Amino acid sequence: MPPRRRTHHKHSSGKAYRRLLDRLADHEAVHRVATGRVKPRMGSGRPVATISKVRRVESGLSITINAEGAVIEAYVVTDRPEEVTRFMDAQGWTARR
Repeated sequence: MPPRRRTHHKHSSGKAYRRLLDRLADHEAVHRVATGRVKPRMGSGRPVATISKVRRVESGLSITINAEGAVIEAYVVTDRPEEVTRFMDAQGWTARR
């Protein structure tokens, strides 16, 4: 039996952000990752970081990903959000605070 996928990609696409979400889902403290709303990104400026916002929610974390031409909301289900946030910072996915 193949291993169960822990990332639910709501939108079919081969974008780099899917690899980021799959890597995040492989972290031991993450139970599941799911994409939410995808919106076209306005403006021509480059984003400061791949993940521009990290917010605590009841189930873990809500993150905003800046992809080429889009802004993606994703949800990270975890009972150790501080550890996952440190992992994202160490990967260079977030802007240093």
